[in-house]
Amino acid sequence: MSIKPKSSMLLILIVALLLSACGTPAAPSATTPTAVAADATATPAVAPSPQPATAIPAAAEHTVQIDALYYRSTKDGAEGGTSSIQVRVQRAAKPGELRVGFFQEEVEGTGQQWQSSGWIAVLLGSMLQGVNPTDYEFSFSSGGWIDGPSAGGLMTVGVLAALRGDKVRDDVSMTGTVNPDGTIGPVGGIPHKLDGAAKAGKQLVLVPIGQRYDYDVNQEKLVDLVEVGKKIGVEVREVSSVFEAYAALTGETLPQPAAGGSSPQMPSRVFDRMRAKTLEWISRYQKSRNEFNALPDEVQELIADSLAYADEKAAEADQALRQGLVAVAYADASDAATSAQTANIMGQIFQSYVLGGIEQAIDHYQASNAVQTELKAVIASLQAEDPHTVSDVLTLFDAYSNIGIAEGLIMVADDQISDLLNNAESLTEDQVFEKLATAALEYALASVNVQYARDAVDIGLGFGTASAPQPEKILQIAEALRRAADSNIALFDSIIIDKYARQTGMHPDVLKHAMMDREPGYLFATASRLGINVLSEEVGDGPESAALIFGHSQSAYALSSSLLAKHYSLGAEVDDDLNVVSFQREKALGEMLDYADRRARALINELGEDAPPATMYYYELGRSLRQGDAQAQLDALNYFWQATILAQAGAYLAGD
Repeated sequence: MSIKPKSSMLLILIVALLLSACGTPAAPSATTPTAVAADATATPAVAPSPQPATAIPAAAEHTVQIDALYYRSTKDGAEGGTSSIQVRVQRAAKPGELRVGFFQEEVEGTGQQWQSSGWIAVLLGSMLQGVNPTDYEFSFSSGGWIDGPSAGGLMTVGVLAALRGDKVRDDVSMTGTVNPDGTIGPVGGIPHKLDGAAKAGKQLVLVPIGQRYDYDVNQEKLVDLVEVGKKIGVEVREVSSVFEAYAALTGETLPQPAAGGSSPQMPSRVFDRMRAKTLEWISRYQKSRNEFNALPDEVQELIADSLAYADEKAAEADQALRQGLVAVAYADASDAATSAQTANIMGQIFQSYVLGGIEQAIDHYQASNAVQTELKAVIASLQAEDPHTVSDVLTLFDAYSNIGIAEGLIMVADDQISDLLNNAESLTEDQVFEKLATAALEYALASVNVQYARDAVDIGLGFGTASAPQPEKILQIAEALRRAADSNIALFDSIIIDKYARQTGMHPDVLKHAMMDREPGYLFATASRLGINVLSEEVGDGPESAALIFGHSQSAYALSSSLLAKHYSLGAEVDDDLNVVSFQREKALGEMLDYADRRARALINELGEDAPPATMYYYELGRSLRQGDAQAQLDALNYFWQATILAQAGAYLAGD
């Protein structure tokens, strides 16, 4: 019997599913094959800084005034303005609970996006300052109209100034988002914001580095911001980070690790362990490849392009091993195994569907799925671990991040099958197989993330000298980072999902599912959020709960930050199928990468032998990808941010 698809859409679907989740450079970075650890809108927060914290002002309360820049569309065109924001920090009446308040003087003067940016500023500012945010209460009061994340950098400076007792100059303002490493990210509408700054008497406006030229909506062309500023009496200066911005806005220096130093090197034990794990992934690839070869020729031909990708990644893994690039080899080998496994499962399900219809296909799908059993076994093994050092604690964080993603992917896959069973009679053949294929892919990725968790522990435990911190300290940073991750995802949903929904005419909920198909990072961030709610009950209270919360938050924060950088800061343009066709501000990506590289390297070197192996793994992957195309560079940015988040957390947990 010949086995052929009933329409060409089946072939397109399989290839699209495989390549979107396993066959592009984004897949490894999204799942973050965690050799030493797991890997990417609610609110971005950054973990603490290794340098000693500056003493907090003795006053019980400190207030800082800043003027945020905005622009908006009117019937007469785009116009800019300023909104006064009062940032207040005071000692917490009830330490141990993170409290952030938002107040406005105008009805609908602020929006949810602005509040998310405030959460980001609180958490990032606290971590950069090296203080526990639950020891303080924070509030933001807006005197005008403001929304969106473009004041994130300025609000972070405001929080830092309030914590440190410094004043912000009233003749200076800034526009730009803030990223996990303290980078100031690109934004739009700057020519109009300059007009607003000039009207408010500002003499200096700080803009994100790489954005000397920006689009003027009224003139419908790019303009030189420096020249625009000269004409209206405003100096325009580019800044790359919160540290540069703080100096310009306050006249004071914000401590940070010394720049420079050589690239971090993996200890020989880490290298050997990761090499052994790489060989295990290659064996898994070969096993799935052999099983695929046993399928009928017609099925093999159907998915041949996807298997070619797996073969390509396996060859690249072998080459990287020969060159001693063990982190790259691990990522390529796990990607090859994932692609081969997924193609094999899809081929088997398709064969069952053609031979016996939907019921036989689902029976085969359910019989071949053992990931839930594997997941429970790994959770039990993680709960049995007794971390002795800060590095061990961070390794468990990474392992739990993969567990959360795996649980969420299982839930998403189960929803696909439930929907299929409930609506089978109304679905076309293409739609039936699409749901089967998508569920199979999600289960395969769940299984891979379970293995990543195992690898994280096997490779990353047993390093560092700083003693493991008390559970209370772990939980505090975990909860703070969770709020950051939740805020980032909320930002992405309110800005990007809503924008693309209007563009395509899709309902936002439908658009979210479409985005999960196109953006692996969004799929994993969403899955992680779902998974943690289920696993929290299973894990219970105590250190394991804190590790689970941190692991989920670390992953979701980095992934959602990368998504915001891509679709908001860099201005991704998509077609109606959500394929990225261009970037409005791609030039700024190079500047962001340069700083992210330096920042991650400085933080890892500052930690020395207490740097968890995962930080070196992510850093090496970032270095290997940063010279590639735009998507590879975005993946590199995600890896650098992963390294930074872990290194900053390590410094915070190792401190007094």
